[in-house]
Amino acid sequence: MKCRVTSRVPTMIRIALVVGVAVVHASPAEPLPSSLLGGIGNVANTATNFLTGVVQRQKELLHRVTDVAADYITSAVEKPRNLLLNATRVTTGYIDNAASRGLEFKLRRFLEKFRTRMRNGIPELGIPPLEPFTLDEIDIDTDNPEIGKISLVIENLEMRNLSTFLIDRAKLSLIGPTITINISIPEIYASGHYNISGILGDTYPLRGAGSFQTTVRDFRVYVNTVLGYARGMYMKRFDLDFSLRAIKIHLENFMGGEEIGQIMSKVFEDLTPEAMDIIKPDILPPIQDYVASHVNETIHHLTMRDLFHVLLGEYEFGDITHLLIP
Repeated sequence: MKCRVTSRVPTMIRIALVVGVAVVHASPAEPLPSSLLGGIGNVANTATNFLTGVVQRQKELLHRVTDVAADYITSAVEKPRNLLLNATRVTTGYIDNAASRGLEFKLRRFLEKFRTRMRNGIPELGIPPLEPFTLDEIDIDTDNPEIGKISLVIENLEMRNLSTFLIDRAKLSLIGPTITINISIPEIYASGHYNISGILGDTYPLRGAGSFQTTVRDFRVYVNTVLGYARGMYMKRFDLDFSLRAIKIHLENFMGGEEIGQIMSKVFEDLTPEAMDIIKPDILPPIQDYVASHVNETIHHLTMRDLFHVLLGEYEFGDITHLLIP
């Protein structure tokens, strides 16, 4: 292509020069032949189109070179930038993990200290004894198509062995900051009075009232919270979940104390672990709101520094009483 283009340019120029000489030496009084004028026009158009095409191709080539160069420069800049960002993320994660490993030990120590105080409570913070843990009343109402419509009232609830919890995981991250805790309790013993009514699965009517005893095995609790500070500490996010592996139930005067009551108690024992998973969306939100509101009231007057000192065991509970209670 280049050879053809190069050989045509002098030819076009020579033709144009010959025509120009003919025009100059022609007598003004003699009109030029129409064929000659047509030839001049064709030559001019052909030369114009040819030169326009050459220029256009050069412009396109220049644009392509510019685009390639721009892409190359962008890529050359973007790659180090991405490497820098990735390195920053890795470094941040490494620092956080390294710090968290050190903080985990101290957070575990804080939880262990709290566990030893559960039997006597923490009077300086207004926390009553938590072993055993007591509640005056619990109301549970559920209307679930998979379970049925059931109303349950529990009074004078007493729970034992909560202070035997095991720390499966305890992480305190500087990013957030975030606190994640997993604990498990091998066995919990509960007793009290119950009153139940409703229909199980739209088929079996339920009724009964009296005392009860329950043994819960392998009870696990998961807590994750992200802390924030806005004129005081608060929980920006609070996630709570729990599960149990098995339960043993004895209900007095259930279904009138008849044999059907014993059978239905066994049904409850088998279904409770799965039933808890079904009704969690109904019962967890109010529990989370209750816990979060009370915790926020307690820590509102703390600074981030105060809270870390407490969690890391650098303060005793009594050292922050004046901060928690304004």
